[in-house]
Amino acid sequence: GFPSLAAAMAAQPLHEIGPDKPGEEVAALGFTLGLAAGWAGAAGRVFWAGEEGVFAETGGPYPPGLAGFGLNLERLIVVRAAKREDVLWAAEQGLSAPGAVVICALAARGRPLDLKAPRRLLLFAERARARCLLVRPAGEASAAWTRWRIGSAPSVAEARELGAPAFSAELARNRAGPAGARFILDWSAEARNFTERA
Repeated sequence: GFPSLAAAMAAQPLHEIGPDKPGEEVAALGFTLGLAAGWAGAAGRVFWAGEEGVFAETGGPYPPGLAGFGLNLERLIVVRAAKREDVLWAAEQGLSAPGAVVICALAARGRPLDLKAPRRLLLFAERARARCLLVRPAGEASAAWTRWRIGSAPSVAEARELGAPAFSAELARNRAGPAGARFILDWSAEARNFTERA
């Protein structure tokens, strides 16, 4: 199931997350933020480097919303950059901190990445025993251990109440085992983890 898969993912340096279709960029980012919050816990540091185009598509970071999602704002650093090269450089700098959890978010527009950039992120993460979550559209060359396609899912809630964030997740690539598994996941901000819906 997903809990054992998430535990195995935490031991690997680079994972890639993308929307399962156009319009699901916010879901992909939400899933990424959940993984980062869970891995960092209350005391760990999260470093989020994003292209301005990502924030134009999904909206800028909103501190009360991020805190309500389970991220510790005192341990969160956000870098916004206009150029993709600057975002990748900032992510590499974040990955030089031992044990860091780094989100590198790239916009759909712009030229595709060659394999060199993901490999550099992987090397930086391996050196410092850090973890990198690369958020970008699917279909490009990848050095990641896993690649996920994420969409939104109906939330479970009482009538007229707002439920916990929910995601549909497909494991599109897995270097450590079989791919193709699909999950419906509910996020708990209090526990900082995903639960798999039966």
